[in-house]
Amino acid sequence: MSEFEPEQIAQFIASVVSTEHVRDGNVLTLPELGYRIEVGGVLEHDKTFVEVLIGVGDPEWGGYAWDRSVGVSRSGSHPIGEAVLAWTHYVLPLFIALRKPDHPLTGVVYREAVPGGEILAGPVVTRNFAGLPADFEDKVAANPPTVVVAEWLATGGQLPERPTWLYTTCSRVAGVEAEEVVINNSEVTEHFPGFADELDWGEGSGTVKSWALLHSKPDYLN
Repeated sequence: MSEFEPEQIAQFIASVVSTEHVRDGNVLTLPELGYRIEVGGVLEHDKTFVEVLIGVGDPEWGGYAWDRSVGVSRSGSHPIGEAVLAWTHYVLPLFIALRKPDHPLTGVVYREAVPGGEILAGPVVTRNFAGLPADFEDKVAANPPTVVVAEWLATGGQLPERPTWLYTTCSRVAGVEAEEVVINNSEVTEHFPGFADELDWGEGSGTVKSWALLHSKPDYLN
């Protein structure tokens, strides 16, 4: 997969986003939105399964909100292409929604008002390895684990000026469950016991990942 270097992946993202941009190597600047997008390395698990590190940065934040976007080859597709398309569908719209709520890419964003602010959440990605209950995806979509964490954060007092970036990953494989909570790039799972208690895996196995931004209003809305 050496033909897909971070520079080429950044250009691919630019073509998908289809907005004004300036590319400098593996970094895209989006003047209209005020963001930078940086593509990190590619972790190749095998020829059909990769993770691509992609971050969204804002000069006001002083850093990047990073995600490890998973790409799995489907019907001969390239896994890196799948990872980039997934990121532009599930993650990037949340950041666009902060600045351009009516942008075409934000149609997938779920909004929930909370005291002093708002939760912006992306669609949930569920992978059914085997035997998950028939209504599993519907139940997860109605109550994503990441939104549960965001709601808990929203009850903790005044929201910070900078938007809070978070995602969760839950899995059950061979009867063993694993959970992860990442907030502003830090793994903080131990601070949120029980956030995924509503997941009913039945006798099946699979994974669930979801993303959200928690922000105060109206600071980041035009």
